[in-house]
Amino acid sequence: MTYEEYRSKKNNSNKKQNNKFIKSALNKLFTIIIFSMLVVTISNYSDSFRNFLINNVLNKTMDFSKFNKIVNNVTNVFKSEEVVPVMKESESCEKYKDGIKCTNSGNVLVKDGGIVTYIGKKEGYNNTVVIQQSDGYYAWYGNIKENVKLYDYLESGTVIGTSENEYYYVLLKDDKPIKITDES
Repeated sequence: MTYEEYRSKKNNSNKKQNNKFIKSALNKLFTIIIFSMLVVTISNYSDSFRNFLINNVLNKTMDFSKFNKIVNNVTNVFKSEEVVPVMKESESCEKYKDGIKCTNSGNVLVKDGGIVTYIGKKEGYNNTVVIQQSDGYYAWYGNIKENVKLYDYLESGTVIGTSENEYYYVLLKDDKPIKITDES
């Protein structure tokens, strides 16, 4: 490979990374702007609605998945068709309680993007991070040392934390565990 080919390849790689970052930032900014405008407009409509928002939205855990689906339909231009590998080929998984247990030492990657809604101990799963995905599912990643904070938005394939030798993955819909297959 010549120096010119190397330099051209490196420039193309940097451009792809910059485009991916810009698309992600624009998508997040657009979501925040739409949500803020909607809340401000509607909350100024009446005192009873403002009280409803305070009592039922701000003082409770909010389900972002419905809003995220609407925004994703509107902002379809920012969606990426890029497939991100989540599990390493060296990982092996087996059934464990309501989910699976995967052998892995090192980084644990988020399978599907979403918002971190819980970080703490869960019985049988040790330190657990719960992610509310945009499709309404909740994913538990147990027995990990997290690298994220509460209410962080994580893209698919993002490093959520590390495990020493194994971690647990549980997927729930309507508070009921979903059977996880090799394709999940």
